[in-house]
Amino acid sequence: MLMIPLDTGLNRPEAFTTLWLQQLRLISGKRDVQMFPAGTPELMLPNGMRRVENARGVFHYNPRRINEDNVLTLSHYGRENEFLELGPYSKSDVLRHHQCGEVVTTITEYTPAGIEVRTAIGTASTLPKQIEYFEKTKEAGNKVVVGVPPERVKEQSNDN
Repeated sequence: MLMIPLDTGLNRPEAFTTLWLQQLRLISGKRDVQMFPAGTPELMLPNGMRRVENARGVFHYNPRRINEDNVLTLSHYGRENEFLELGPYSKSDVLRHHQCGEVVTTITEYTPAGIEVRTAIGTASTLPKQIEYFEKTKEAGNKVVVGVPPERVKEQSNDN
């Protein structure tokens, strides 16, 4: 696959509770990397994890599962989806579908208390694989919701 460096500018700061839930998944080995997008306050680095930073944000990662070069390379090409539990499509992949006329929507995992765990964007043609991925990798008891973006995403949309 040809990877072109592209920053979509669509990484949005996340709530503390979301970051905390993501960190728990990193510590428990359910995910390899946690990202703190530029402008997002960073949590303390967990024991045994490593830290790397680039223009897109800060990454905490499990060095037994992924190395710094892989994190930085995938981030450079906008492919954080490959290590952030966001499924098979990057933001730029989805935006290419959008440029072909497809409507962009969101897919989000929520806890039973309604706390956002993770969110990705998708289109009609990408959603089937994304939903399958989210359902397969979600935390027990959580739900996957399509088309209802978290408040932080709605706020960004209103800014534009």
